[in-house]
Amino acid sequence: MMIEDLMQVLYDAASNPFLYSTIFFIYCVLAAIILPLPVEIGLFVGNVHPLIKILILGLGKGTGSYFVFFIGLKVDESVKKWTKKYKGYKNFVDRLEAMVGKYGYYALYIILSIPLMVDTIPLYLFSIYNKNVEGMKQKGFVIVNVLAGFTRAIIIFTIVMIFGIKLV
Repeated sequence: MMIEDLMQVLYDAASNPFLYSTIFFIYCVLAAIILPLPVEIGLFVGNVHPLIKILILGLGKGTGSYFVFFIGLKVDESVKKWTKKYKGYKNFVDRLEAMVGKYGYYALYIILSIPLMVDTIPLYLFSIYNKNVEGMKQKGFVIVNVLAGFTRAIIIFTIVMIFGIKLV
């Protein structure tokens, strides 16, 4: 039901490019922080040039990731308490931490560049298991999110052009 409601809000704002762009930006920010929905749905409505939509998607994801980075650092201590409490969970956490430490920005970029991928979970995993900022830095974390947002939108628009699908 949530996707239908969001799509209706976007359709209602589609004739006003400024309103649509504002709503789409807020949605992209919230998709990074709390909404477990793909951000691409906003690319399919709105009377806004595709390049503007690409910018909105990337900058929205980047803005959301800025906040997720800090939230992940705050949650880190709670997660470490869980690993002490639940021994089976510790192995899982150790593996995630090793993966984030080894592949860092590259893995984050690849995961977040996959069209229709839900951003919320990977963002939190990478921010929590970032070994207390020894690995990825906030600036790099945000830049990777912006670039991955651009990449996702470009992939979607490329697929749409190849198959001749009209977005509006």
